[in-house]
Amino acid sequence: MLSGGEKAYCAALLALKQKDYQKAVEQFESAAPYFKDDKEFNIFLQTTRLLVAVKSELARPKNHDKLDIEEVFSNG
Repeated sequence: MLSGGEKAYCAALLALKQKDYQKAVEQFESAAPYFKDDKEFNIFLQTTRLLVAVKSELARPKNHDKLDIEEVFSNG
């Protein structure tokens, strides 16, 4: 019988296989207390977090961070 952490880990791996990265992060985070010393688990967790962050950044509109800079000159 699998523990709650092991079930969450398996669910996270399944979500990765299905390319549901946000769900995978959620499952990895719920399993994290059980696998805090497992290096392979931590690699999966951190790379999936990074992938979600990059995908969300790429999904943002291109002009979202555009700054309007206005130069002001004065006499003197």
